[in-house]
Parts: sequence; structure tokens; C-alpha cells
Amino acid sequence: MKLEKEKVEKILVIKFGGIGDILLTTPLLPNLKNYFSNAEINVLTLRHSRDVLIDNPYISKAFTYDPSEDKSLCLIKNIRKQKYDLIIDLFGNPRTALITFLSGAKYRFGFNFRGRNYAYNIRAEGRGGIIHNVEFNLDALRALDIPVTSKKLYLNINIVHKEFADNFIRENKLTGRKLIGISKTGGWESKRYKAKDYAELINMMNKIYNADFILFWGTQREKENCEEIIRSLEMKNAFIIPESPIRYLGAIISRCDAVIGNDSGPLHIAVAMGVPTLGIYGPTNPLLQGPFGENNLSVTNDRIDCLYCNLLECKIGNICMTELSKEKIIEKFKELIELNKINIPLKNGR
Repeated sequence: MKLEKEKVEKILVIKFGGIGDILLTTPLLPNLKNYFSNAEINVLTLRHSRDVLIDNPYISKAFTYDPSEDKSLCLIKNIRKQKYDLIIDLFGNPRTALITFLSGAKYRFGFNFRGRNYAYNIRAEGRGGIIHNVEFNLDALRALDIPVTSKKLYLNINIVHKEFADNFIRENKLTGRKLIGISKTGGWESKRYKAKDYAELINMMNKIYNADFILFWGTQREKENCEEIIRSLEMKNAFIIPESPIRYLGAIISRCDAVIGNDSGPLHIAVAMGVPTLGIYGPTNPLLQGPFGENNLSVTNDRIDCLYCNLLECKIGNICMTELSKEKIIEKFKELIELNKINIPLKNGR
């Protein structure tokens, strides 16, 4: 079926997933709004990821769904009442395929996944495992013949969030020095570079650079990891952020000159904030989920043959992380700051 632009006045984009997944979807929205300038565009996502979309200027509303509490039948009825003209299902699991099929929308886009073709009348081959997730999401627009003119991740921060970041910087006397963010976060343990390794990394970097470090966390365990890192440092130039909802965290990250971290939401927030970012990857593939954009880099332990296993738990000691050398991370960080022309003062004027 060919999309008739003039018949589309109301659009729903469906995307479930974590903070990073939703951030990697945001480049689709300005392109969609640019093409359908007068249309109402809404997004359906999971409750815990909604904050990514608050005050996004390219959408009208962000609706949420919690599979553990909300019934699919009620959701389908509510969507049918909205009378959408176009549904774009970027998630493509059996539940979202059914929601799309029963939505009543004239145009229903989805990826050509087995067992879900019935739901869509406009399809694209799912290139997951081949291209970056940003490009995967933008394939929806390409299938709909909608021009792609922007690929930037987007997160809205306002004056309240900026004041929060300013207070943190001021209270810790961080003005006037270069700031390197360290993200200890990660949804899986196997994706996390370990606390002792981060401590060793920072100690090594402190012998090279005159800079301060800001440690990011999300869960209580991650906060405890950050406290462990602080206790292991030879210099007292690392600071743990206070509890920070997504957009407050974005404001603090925006004050950093560069960020190093695991595959996680904060890493993609750094990209959205335009901060040069170095991702540490192992069980996930940076070519698919890495920090997006030419100004960002990733580092992996490519001496092992089990990279990109996508295992939540590793039975051989998580060696993609534990055996990734600090020297390699530092060399890649040097590439990052040279690529982005960041002047971080060296120790002893070297």
C-alpha cells in the first residue's frame, strides 16, 4: 500500500524498551514532524521510559503502557477511539503487532518479522543485526518514502534541569576544570565494566590528565559501586551525582567535556547532549547499539572470540570486561579527545 500524505492527520509511533532504546528512536520524530507538519504525532512507550519524551517538541503526547498492570484489550480499545490514520510499530513483538492490526488505522507500518506480517500493510525488512538501531528505526521512514534529513538524538532539558546541574557543579567546586563523566550504569551485569577496573582506570588517567571526574549511577547498587570507586582513588577528584531523574541527569552530563561508560541509557543521553562519548562494549555490539555519530567511539576486548554474545550472565567470568586493558581504553580516549579537539591539560605540561 502506498501512503497518501494528505490523508494522514493523526499518527501513533509504538516503541517499547529502556531509556537508551527510546533515545535511539528520537531521530525519527523530527523527520516525521517535518513531513507531516500539521499532523498530531503521539508515542506509545513503557512507563519507565516516558521521561525521555517529556517536552519533546515533535510530538503532541507520550502515552504509556505497563504489561504487568495494563490489559492489552483496554489499550486496543483506547487506541481505536483515537482514530489514528497511521501507526508505526517500531517494536514489532506479537503484542504490538496485534495492537497495530486492531488499531483501525488505514496505514499500518511494521517490520517483516515472522508471524507478524498479518498486522501491517506497509512493511520493511528488519535489518536488526546489520545496521545501528538509529538507522533501523529510520528504515520505517524510508519504507514510507519520508525524507530523512536529521539523525540527531534528542532529549529536552530546561532551566530547572540546568540550575540543578549548576548547583552540583558549584557545590563541588568544579568550575574552571575539565570534567570527564564516568557511567557505571548498565541494565545487565555482563555489560558493566567493574568498579575496581574503573578505579584503576581513573587512577591511571589521573597520572596523565589534569581533570575531575563525575560518576553517574541509577540503581542503589550502582551508587554503592561509585562509592567503592571513590574509596579506591589515590586523588580526591571524583564526585558522585545526587539522585537525578533522566532530564536532570542530562543537564549534569551536558556539563562534561567527555563521557566514558558502559552500554546504557546515560551513554546515549551523553550523545543526545552532544558530549563526545566513549562506550565500553562486550556482550552487545557497538556497531548496533554504540554511541551514535561520527564524533563518538567505542572500545572492545577484541582479543576474545565470544564478543557480542548478548548474554545477561556470563559463565566464563565476563572476560570481555575483566580482561579489557585500561591502556586500550586510555588510547581510545586519546583518539576521542583528538577527534573532538578537546583540550584536557596534561600533567607536568606533557
